[in-house]
Amino acid sequence: MNQEFLEVALPEMAGIYFNAFLLLAAIIAGALVYRSTSPFKLELFFLSFFILGCNIHERLTFAIPGVSFFEIQPDRFLFLLFSFFVFRHLVFPTKEVQLRFGWNMPWFKILIYLYALLVIASQVYHADQIGVPELITNAIYAINFLLMMYCVRVMANKETLRIIGMSLIIGAVMTSVVAIIQFTLDPMFLRVGDQRIAFGSTLRSNGLFNNEYLHSYYIIITLAWVLITFRNDWRKHALYGLFALGVLFSFQRMSWLILILVSAIYFTQIERIAWSKLIATGLAGIAILIVVFLSFRYEIMNSTLVRQRLSEPVNSRAGYYATAIGNVGKKPIFGFGGKDNETYYYSMLRITHDRDRATGITGDFHSGYFSTMFFYGLLAFLAFTAFIIAAIIYFGGLIKSSLVFAIPFLVALLFGVGNLTNTFLLPEYLSLLYAMHMGIGQRLRELDIASNGQHPLLNMSTRNHLWELSKQ
Repeated sequence: MNQEFLEVALPEMAGIYFNAFLLLAAIIAGALVYRSTSPFKLELFFLSFFILGCNIHERLTFAIPGVSFFEIQPDRFLFLLFSFFVFRHLVFPTKEVQLRFGWNMPWFKILIYLYALLVIASQVYHADQIGVPELITNAIYAINFLLMMYCVRVMANKETLRIIGMSLIIGAVMTSVVAIIQFTLDPMFLRVGDQRIAFGSTLRSNGLFNNEYLHSYYIIITLAWVLITFRNDWRKHALYGLFALGVLFSFQRMSWLILILVSAIYFTQIERIAWSKLIATGLAGIAILIVVFLSFRYEIMNSTLVRQRLSEPVNSRAGYYATAIGNVGKKPIFGFGGKDNETYYYSMLRITHDRDRATGITGDFHSGYFSTMFFYGLLAFLAFTAFIIAAIIYFGGLIKSSLVFAIPFLVALLFGVGNLTNTFLLPEYLSLLYAMHMGIGQRLRELDIASNGQHPLLNMSTRNHLWELSKQ
């Protein structure tokens, strides 16, 4: 009787916690926007709520009556919101918003337009296979990325950056705290997604996200803001330590690598910390890892991480990548369109022996690059790869003119490296965060050119200028 009660009561209690969290996120977003002087309060409220809600806000998904194939999800709501934003300001232009569609644009922007066009073309070509509903939704995803990048660029000013930055920081603090609780006290605390083993019977921490890598990359994106815009005081050090724990408890190897990469670039190339301090810190970190490994050696060596990823090469990601490369010659222009085809089915069934993987219910190629190559064709793969490289080079080259460009640079670097072993294409939550930062970066470049590098947002002599509430 007690077991039956728990089976019913626990999901209901979890639902109460999730709803309470969403209410808290809405209150925080409202407070940030209410204190703002921005003319874009409606758009910024929903943008802030989208950032703060992490993946919990997927509970707000609802179906449109009479339209079975198209649900209103948080990212699709943003598509509708920013589509109306563009339409409203095209028909009724205001002084605050000047919509410009010029030809003078950086290469990475041209390449992402080309990539989105090739994705849509691939879906149109395979419409008979994937169906019209999926064609429409995939086209919306591609356009939504471009809309997000464009509209954030249009809205970007000090208030917009403050609200986006504060939303990320608050969200990263919350998901880090939840991750620590999941790892140390209750593995099911506010868990909304995967239940993957870290070692022994210990689960990887997802924080407030569906999986551990979204949780980790969200934190690292926020860490870029903290490193660049905070002064070197206790707050910066405390947030860095908290975020590092949040990433560590995810037990996601690529996020560990990216955290080290971002930290190394910042401390050696931007902050230029003395090498003696860096070496001492590195040695201390290695010592801690050795102690952890020796303390949990048996659990680690017998964990899923080791047994499946290192001991079973037939089930490794190399098999996925070989599938994409080996079949690209069959449909080089528009790819295979999606997962609903015999080539994908039999390849995944041979590699994984898992019917859910073969039918596309779970999993993919575990690489944005190889997914693009297989699903959308060789041209889309080249455009996607060139877009990522061009964005990294573009914002990396601007750091000399202003340190603030290190934020979009580090985010672009994370996106490029993360896509090596995970799939972050246009429908993904992380891709929309990336689009926001590409829009912010473009606007900062426009301010840089217009003010000859003298705009307050570009002047890092006052590191906390971004967090001041005074009017621009």
